[in-house]
Amino acid sequence: MTTGTSSRVSIIKVAVALILCAFPVVTGLSITSSISMISSSPKSSILYDLPVSNNGARCRLILYKKGITDVKIVSPMELGGLKSEEYLGMNPQGKMPLLSINDGNNIMNIPESDTICRYLLSTYNNIGPDFLINDTTSNLITRIHDMYITTI
Repeated sequence: MTTGTSSRVSIIKVAVALILCAFPVVTGLSITSSISMISSSPKSSILYDLPVSNNGARCRLILYKKGITDVKIVSPMELGGLKSEEYLGMNPQGKMPLLSINDGNNIMNIPESDTICRYLLSTYNNIGPDFLINDTTSNLITRIHDMYITTI
């Protein structure tokens, strides 16, 4: 196996592990309730994040620029830290940011800044700037930044 093939296999293994870790995050929600929750504005949402998080900054930027005020930003340290039992119950990866959405009936926890941003952009598409760029060069630069530069 060549070095390039070995690297790709490692990346695939990590991706599969991350996907498997994400499934317990939405345990107890049916597909229907998840879809209906995403299509309507949440009653209360908490973004678990710290100011030093570059990935969380992406989510905070959308919140600030779109003027979204019903998402509260809370430090994971208020729950005892990223490795606390309470936080790991919401996000088994023990990473941030994490968006916790409570619609009154269900709680859905969304890990990963890209997924959080996509949720915010689709849920709050009627307020503030659009942020959805339909430009291949810009999308490529963003993807390279997310995959290769922020991981250094």
